[in-house]
Amino acid sequence: MQHPVFQNLKTFIIYLGIWILLAVIQFSILTFQYNVPLWIAVTDSLVFNLLFAFVGLPLWFVVRYSSPAKKSIFNIIFNHLTTLALIVVIWFGLCYTILLAIFQDIPAYWDFLVLSIPVRLISGLLLYLLLGLTFYLLIYNYNLQEKLQQEARLNTLLKESELNMLKSQINPHFLFNSLNSISSLTTNDAVKAREMVIKLSDFLRYSVSTSSGTLTTMDVELENIIRYLEIEKVRFGEKLQYDFTIGEGCLKRPIPVMILQPLFENAIKHGVYESAEQVTIHAGCTVHEEYTEISLVNDFDPETVSRKGAGLGLKNIRERMRLTYQQDDLLKTWVDGNKYHVQLKVPV
Repeated sequence: MQHPVFQNLKTFIIYLGIWILLAVIQFSILTFQYNVPLWIAVTDSLVFNLLFAFVGLPLWFVVRYSSPAKKSIFNIIFNHLTTLALIVVIWFGLCYTILLAIFQDIPAYWDFLVLSIPVRLISGLLLYLLLGLTFYLLIYNYNLQEKLQQEARLNTLLKESELNMLKSQINPHFLFNSLNSISSLTTNDAVKAREMVIKLSDFLRYSVSTSSGTLTTMDVELENIIRYLEIEKVRFGEKLQYDFTIGEGCLKRPIPVMILQPLFENAIKHGVYESAEQVTIHAGCTVHEEYTEISLVNDFDPETVSRKGAGLGLKNIRERMRLTYQQDDLLKTWVDGNKYHVQLKVPV
């Protein structure tokens, strides 16, 4: 977030106009209460207020990076006291130097400046508090608007994710292939065909009934993933192998619903589909204090030209995780030889 005064010409004019208004108020006090000559009162008011408007600009950065959520109250108070002292010293030094240089032939005004030091110090403190409070309110409004925008984007993404689940996770190719496999089994192994129908039914029921905006537990997600893999295994046979290494405490860890299936789909599409050799998908889960780490490693043939797809699987996972947990580095992928690695971190 850039300095609010310099966001555009309008905000700069408003900021300058407020300080000119304060200068008019000070001019009125000097003229009507202290009987200061008109031209001296105008100069005095403009110098003190416009200089504070200038030297007070860095206060924005103190406010911006002194969030109560990130720093202790003691650090915030210390930063403000230090900044207040620095601003007031610079402000007073410049104002008195300029005014004494302008009115060096008017000793009566020198005496007035000296006598008004306590009042001006108090006014400087009030101006600092006023400016600091204004900056805090601007940051609060900015964060509120950003949060509302993120929530709107998240709601839109969740709706799109639900549609994408119906397009990709219950897509015609998957259904046709599964039904063809069932059709073949009915003549060769009726019992196995019946088991596959049940698995496909359970898989479709879970996919349709769950919402991508809710959380589930690792054991529930794995149960559905196993259904999916068993259905695909009927098609690929021994070519598709998989194993799970689930650490202690992983099964009951909360994770976003349907967050794992695109990872396994990606492994099958770019690993099993494209390879003539046996492909093994290794899935693991490890519990850490601040997050649950889910890993996926599958074999693939680096020399095979990969099929082109919509490219929505990993992209949607990354965007869902970013909007849900406010972090950009939760999903990582890399290639090591003929191994494709996926690492997903789910914050607690």
